[in-house]
Amino acid sequence: MEKTINKHWGILMAALMAVLSLGVTSCSDNDGDGQPVITGVRTCDPETADSLFTKSAQGQTIAIIGKNLGGARKVFINDQEVYFSSTMNTDHSIIVKVPSESDGFQLTAFNSELKDEIRVETTHGTATYGFKVLGSAPSISRIQGSYPRAAGDPLNIYGVNLFSIEKIYFTDVTAEALDTLDWEDVPGNRVNVNDYETIVSDRHLNSNQDYEVTSQLQITTPTLPFDEGSLVLECAAGTVYIPYSKVPGKPVISGINTDMPIPGTDLVIRGREFVQVESVSYGDVTLSLDDFTVADSEDAITIRFSKKPTPGSGTTLTVTTPGGQASVEYFYVYDGLLLNFEPDYATDNGWGPNGELMQEATADAIPYVSDGQFWRIKSSDGGWNWWATMCYFRKDWNGNSFALPGFDLIPADTPAEDIYLAMEVWDNNTDFGGAQWPFMHYQIQTIGDAKTLVFENFIQNDVVYKEKALRAIDNTQPKEQWYRHVTPLSNFDGWAGKTYADIVADGINQIRLMHMNWTGTPSTMDVMLDNVRIYYPKQ
Repeated sequence: MEKTINKHWGILMAALMAVLSLGVTSCSDNDGDGQPVITGVRTCDPETADSLFTKSAQGQTIAIIGKNLGGARKVFINDQEVYFSSTMNTDHSIIVKVPSESDGFQLTAFNSELKDEIRVETTHGTATYGFKVLGSAPSISRIQGSYPRAAGDPLNIYGVNLFSIEKIYFTDVTAEALDTLDWEDVPGNRVNVNDYETIVSDRHLNSNQDYEVTSQLQITTPTLPFDEGSLVLECAAGTVYIPYSKVPGKPVISGINTDMPIPGTDLVIRGREFVQVESVSYGDVTLSLDDFTVADSEDAITIRFSKKPTPGSGTTLTVTTPGGQASVEYFYVYDGLLLNFEPDYATDNGWGPNGELMQEATADAIPYVSDGQFWRIKSSDGGWNWWATMCYFRKDWNGNSFALPGFDLIPADTPAEDIYLAMEVWDNNTDFGGAQWPFMHYQIQTIGDAKTLVFENFIQNDVVYKEKALRAIDNTQPKEQWYRHVTPLSNFDGWAGKTYADIVADGINQIRLMHMNWTGTPSTMDVMLDNVRIYYPKQ
């Protein structure tokens, strides 16, 4: 530990010396006790310390550069006092860390009474400097308006963190071209948007406990001399763009709620330009307009799932509109299925206490559906429990591997962190992280039981989860509904840093999912499992 501390301290001192030396060379050595002046702000990274900037991300350590800054009493950013070390305060610089919203720091975008500036109060005067602390990066999810689009029509822009807007304009360069071109300023012929208003600006903590702003803007479409291009927003925190076309454009799929939905549940396809949807197809199944519902916002398609594709018929889901097609390339992959609890699919080890194989018709009158049979782990304990109710299956007694997707579906060099163990889960309000602390023990045994790989999502001494228990891919924890739970294969202690080729070489002969409780507090768990599988979010 001492070597680590000394190493980090040496790096920090080198960075500070580089910044301070730059500050000294830019100022007179005979400033005395004159009026303090801020001439700029620099990073504390020696490689970029010669660059000045007037904007900063939250949490960044910065050097305030100037003259006569010695004897600083207080430093303010956005009219809010921030901590600084007096030992790092010289006539030419002050080192401070920009606060974060999560620490209670307020941005000027949400409090008009605050100023975008740094203020330094010293024993011999006050200095100010225009400076903006940025919110999270902006993004545009979709635009919506009537077709064909014309000058004067309202056009709604939906996204996240669309605030502190500096410019809105159209360019005749397509978004596809902007994705591939090397540019600092957006190229092309521009037409500015002069009329817009904010319809929605909902600032909240997201599922990762970071502040974000759900945003909706409405602009008045200007006269455009081109029929397609891009709509561009330049915000203080970054520039974002999205395709624009006068007539319906090609649809885009941004995600699906599950790749292996259970019959009777909803498959939700999210994206944009779901305009006049003609069909949704996957494998040998093609659904027409009567089989699904398109949201009025044209950003979601909901299908009450009832038709499974035939094994071998394909793993591509496609949405077709007059504007073109959009596809998801990894959907209902039977080769990735480890456990579906159907007869003769896998072998129950039969270890106790064992969970319960259940049928839809005998589901305790709980209104859930399933893909035939499913597994239930329902158990209670009095605390300090290292062995409880489980789901423990093997492919066979010969040590063979379950079938795994081929390299045409998951490339051999794909990192384990990009591949997931997935399953459909129904959680009957298990109290993860409340007064009770149950957690799921995950265990995979490879071909011939050569390796035992474990992921335990709980740190006993800290009484904390490494990630949310039974989390969905968006980091939520739905209750009393079927949803897709995922955890990266890199979580398993033998596959961190490995590739899919390594995983296939190891194989999977056994898998165990078990209720555990490493605390002295009694706990209960009640979850249903189905379609345990390997999932690759290939979009």
